[in-house]
Amino acid sequence: MTKGEIIERTLAEFEHDDEDRQFALDELEKRLPPDLDIKTCEDFRHLNAECDETCHKEYPHYDMSLIDLPDGSKAWVCNPIRWAIYPEQYRELQEWSRNSPEGKLLRQIFGEDEDEKK
Repeated sequence: MTKGEIIERTLAEFEHDDEDRQFALDELEKRLPPDLDIKTCEDFRHLNAECDETCHKEYPHYDMSLIDLPDGSKAWVCNPIRWAIYPEQYRELQEWSRNSPEGKLLRQIFGEDEDEKK
């Protein structure tokens, strides 16, 4: 997909008011590279990862990532797809959240420590 196609599709699915849409549009314009064929989540269905609707519909300008692929191309993907492409990065993030003081604090704030105790 091109930058324009990604922006058009994203704004069609976006679930916010006009002011938020304009902010999202501005962010997408900044983050997406021009004149490239950019892969999207659809290109990775074979990984059997389920897309995160929050990333796609509510906060694409924050939660979607432009990543470099091993073949040198670019992809605009949500977190579950990103973790399926690079599972080692997901493991590193999980380890950080379990072992770093910052990660432990975030887990405590969001109640994830309580979930593990059950």
